Amino acid sequence: MQHLDESQIIAQLKYCKRLPTLPAVALQLVELAEDSSAALDEFAKVIAFDPALVGKLMRTANSSFYGLRRKVSSLSEAIGFMGLNATISLSLSFSLRGLSCGQGDGDLDDTNYWSRSLLTALAARTIAIELRELQPEDFLLAGLMQDIGVLAMAAMLGNPYVTLYKNSPDHASLLEYEAARYGFDHVRAGEQLLKHWRLPVHIHESVWRSHAPADCAQDRRTEDCSDGIGRLSACVATAACIADAWIEGASADALNAAYRTAQSFLDINAEQYQNIIASMRDEMPAMEALFESELVDPAVLQSIGDSALELLTVRNLHLLQASVVADGHIQALEQRIATLEMQTQRDSLTGLYNRVHLERKLAQEFDMALRDQSPFSVVFIDIDLFKSFNDSFGHAVGDQVLATVAHRILTISRQTDTVARYGGEEFVVLLPHTDVDAARAIVEQMLKSVRETPYLIRGDARAHITFSAGIAALLPGRTAFSTPAALIDAADSALYKTKGAGRGHITVHDSGLA
Repeated sequence: MQHLDESQIIAQLKYCKRLPTLPAVALQLVELAEDSSAALDEFAKVIAFDPALVGKLMRTANSSFYGLRRKVSSLSEAIGFMGLNATISLSLSFSLRGLSCGQGDGDLDDTNYWSRSLLTALAARTIAIELRELQPEDFLLAGLMQDIGVLAMAAMLGNPYVTLYKNSPDHASLLEYEAARYGFDHVRAGEQLLKHWRLPVHIHESVWRSHAPADCAQDRRTEDCSDGIGRLSACVATAACIADAWIEGASADALNAAYRTAQSFLDINAEQYQNIIASMRDEMPAMEALFESELVDPAVLQSIGDSALELLTVRNLHLLQASVVADGHIQALEQRIATLEMQTQRDSLTGLYNRVHLERKLAQEFDMALRDQSPFSVVFIDIDLFKSFNDSFGHAVGDQVLATVAHRILTISRQTDTVARYGGEEFVVLLPHTDVDAARAIVEQMLKSVRETPYLIRGDARAHITFSAGIAALLPGRTAFSTPAALIDAADSALYKTKGAGRGHITVHDSGLA
């Protein structure tokens, strides 16, 4: 059979009529996610057009995945709780499960394709939670996408490929058979399909990087994971090994082999690994219900009790753990340091970034704006008459007002923006790639949201809050702020002009004074 180069693969994907296609709602979400100015309400409106998807997101929010004490009763409430990024990732994951290759005699449903993909997704999310990653649903989506190229190749090549898939003894052998027979494998096909769907770079890059075990282990030791792709790929590669162990019946040998991979790729210790397997066992029924698939034989789940888990992950791995006990202590210390670093970035009352993190981020965005010659706006916000309000109604009510105002500002902000509590009742918003007019429009939305929100102050009594704001913008070639401090000082000066002119509105710094 003729071997295909990358351009021929792309051409076949482009013109294959049986190629899996994301539903319209999923495609709209991908397109909307590319718009950094898109607000949460816009995503909710798109999702609302698919009642089945709305139902699945609601069930997810109320499932053991999140463990809420009270039931979520609306889509907006579910999105608000899970977060926008998680909602997008889950929506794409649910859409992906509904795909087929469109081949009647080349159907993958009677293979372990979907169970392996869903187990990899569950394992990737569980690993991310255990390692305290910020966006575990990103890991779920990447896990589900890891072998999407199998669907693409089944669509392009039909029944002969599905037969090849069924006859492959393991995943590594499948890749070898594909390369020998077709000149390319499902890794390359999957990467090109995800590019065709315009999914984020970190998702389609994780497809091929998670299939390169040596690279995953090397990434852990040497990579500056500032973009998170190396970390994501290593998690997905580890998750795939754990999925294979479950498919093999979760035997001690299979789980031990997966544990060695987890150690090599992610420095996961025995206790963490035990937590991952236990969490997967506990969340398996919810995963099966959400994705309408049976992932493992129920007898396998029953056999993995707490005592069996302890035998598999502690006693059976005792010799392995002893050889890396020193590394385990170091890993625990590093993880503790990372947790403390995260805590030092956040304001405990509002959950926003604090001033220390703000100043670091301000310097980064300032330098990036100068380098890219792009506009960068800074907004200084101060809640009007907050001191007298605080004195009249008490600090508890004042804290509630601060937290609510912070939430309203954060809700209007975009994914690329940074919102921080500067101190007291003052907030700062960083708006990269945003000129003065766009910045004013965003702040006006924030002010409108805060002004229209009633605040319960005593009994049934309610009050309305406003804030004053000042905007200063770095416009390369037009304004010349020499330092980040000069830029934020200009926004502060504009704020004080607002307060002196009556409060409750917005003032833009005169660029001629920069």
